[in-house]
Amino acid sequence: MIEVRFHGRGGQGAKIASRILGRSALLAGLYAQDFALFGAERRGAPVVSFTRLSETPIDQRGYIEEPDLVVVMDDSLLKEARAQVFHGVYAGTPVFINAAATCAAGDDAKERPAANFVFLDLSSIARGFMGRDFVSAAAAGVAAKCVPAISVDILAEAVRIEIAEFGLPEELIDKNAAAAREAYARTPRIPLCTRREPLRSLDVLPEPPPYLLSPQFTSPTILHRGSAALRNTGDWRMERPEIDLSQCKRCFLCYLYCPDAAIRLDSDNFPHIDYDHCKGCLICYEECPTDAITRRTEL
Repeated sequence: MIEVRFHGRGGQGAKIASRILGRSALLAGLYAQDFALFGAERRGAPVVSFTRLSETPIDQRGYIEEPDLVVVMDDSLLKEARAQVFHGVYAGTPVFINAAATCAAGDDAKERPAANFVFLDLSSIARGFMGRDFVSAAAAGVAAKCVPAISVDILAEAVRIEIAEFGLPEELIDKNAAAAREAYARTPRIPLCTRREPLRSLDVLPEPPPYLLSPQFTSPTILHRGSAALRNTGDWRMERPEIDLSQCKRCFLCYLYCPDAAIRLDSDNFPHIDYDHCKGCLICYEECPTDAITRRTEL
């Protein structure tokens, strides 16, 4: 059995990538299982999705603890969610990162675990075919290349089946299929090593946290105020809103509708965006009555 884990952000299509890979396996005559786990369930939040492929019926369920292949659809997750991304990764695990090859020697290179890292710019592939960072089909193409039973034609057919379920126009379906083919062609075929040491079991259970033994607390309690401000949730963003103050009429709608209080007003009541915490939901863009707010792809 081959177990694949996709790590992405809400809106990037991690779940769709796992479904495309699962559909490809079914078309290739394999058994398949795919599912996703969501955190904050909002655009930009970390998401993990799973696909299991096998020549025999799959009787396992639950989280993939030790993946045979990892596809990271946003390289910022290597810092923000590194514990989740690298969980169960061992020396021979192929880890495909959506980033330019020049990022291989990044600042965090020494902190990465011993694994078989491959850097491939899936975002540029998606933008080249669709003009947007919809990398789900390309990410599925990366994983499919490592499964010998899945040919590029089977992959393209799976993309068409899964994307068509969203009711998208035929032209966009074809562009997703082309992006998957391009990613498949650019991806090196890396043999998967599925034999590894089993997970170690704990001989002694750890001590329970003190608050669980006290009637004073019924659940973990956070006493520090304003801790959300310490986390740069702007890393979740795939598109950014930009305000042209020359067209702004100071109606305050962007300020009022922002769900994360990421817009402040200056002394003249003009709005300004806190990009450290703006998640890129683009509600402000949708609500602006004067079109003073535009959207731009985050590069």
